[in-house]
Amino acid sequence: MTLTEELKSAVAMEWEGFERLMADSLTSRSDLLNRINGYLLGNSGKKLRPLLALVTAKACSGSINQKAIACAAVSELIHTATLLHDDVVDGSDHRRGRLTVRKLFSSGASLLMGDYWLTRAIHLLIKYGCPYEVLGIYSKSLEELAEGEIIQMELADSLRTTEDDYIQVIRRKTASLFIASVKGPAIVSGASDEVISAMEQYAYWLGCSFQIRDDILDYRPTSETGKDSDSDIMERKITMPLLCAMRNAPEDEERIRRRMGDITCDPSKVEQDRGIAAEIRDFVLSHGGLDSARGILRNYAIKAQEYLKVLQPSQCRDGLMSIAAYVGGL
Repeated sequence: MTLTEELKSAVAMEWEGFERLMADSLTSRSDLLNRINGYLLGNSGKKLRPLLALVTAKACSGSINQKAIACAAVSELIHTATLLHDDVVDGSDHRRGRLTVRKLFSSGASLLMGDYWLTRAIHLLIKYGCPYEVLGIYSKSLEELAEGEIIQMELADSLRTTEDDYIQVIRRKTASLFIASVKGPAIVSGASDEVISAMEQYAYWLGCSFQIRDDILDYRPTSETGKDSDSDIMERKITMPLLCAMRNAPEDEERIRRRMGDITCDPSKVEQDRGIAAEIRDFVLSHGGLDSARGILRNYAIKAQEYLKVLQPSQCRDGLMSIAAYVGGL
């Protein structure tokens, strides 16, 4: 049994409720909307964020109420909406081994579907009477998601990304929704302020770990990840593996930053850009960038686990520990 299957079994009844809520909330009078919704629901990955939401709720209170199930659905709706938007911004053709909505339908359809899923998320928070504080948490995560993406675009233009810059970006674009997915369910489950604060820290370190892991996977072939390989380099994004490689070989840093600047992001020069991307990937691999990034990833995952000590021992607390271990490769 995989970790995902184990976690789902720990919240089996509520997981069924989450899946029903997702399907019901996305039913539309539009045939096109229903077609795209069906395509997305049939290829929605591991659903880590809603799993986190439900397991957190049970770890905090021993049970899962309808508001926590709504939070789980909201987290998945927001996450999918951001992917639909990202695929347009990044021009991605593949996600999770399948064609993106942008590629299969159109960029316009992908953008509008992202907007639609966001509106359904807001609707669920209101429909199930989630406290104003929880609405604020999800609203803040959306603000930070957008801000993080824009900051990353600015940094891609400047080519001066530092490790501090990188951490600020991933805190916003990734960790913010992890925080909402954990903090919201903790609040609606009646957790104490001490537990809510600890769970927020757990989600922060887990979210940063998750993004570093994803950035490491960008250096793996498409056949292994289901994503376009070298996509970060092709978009001139300087992520943790490259930062680590440049730190390991400081004498080459300026040359590599200049080479990153030679990437045109021009569709008519894609082969030229791929050649430069391969050169930069080889630099990362030959200068220990991946190993160094994995070391940072492991340390972040361990920090996430430390904050779970505030919870009472339970199957769900063990599940949260296992999620951090899985993400961090512990």
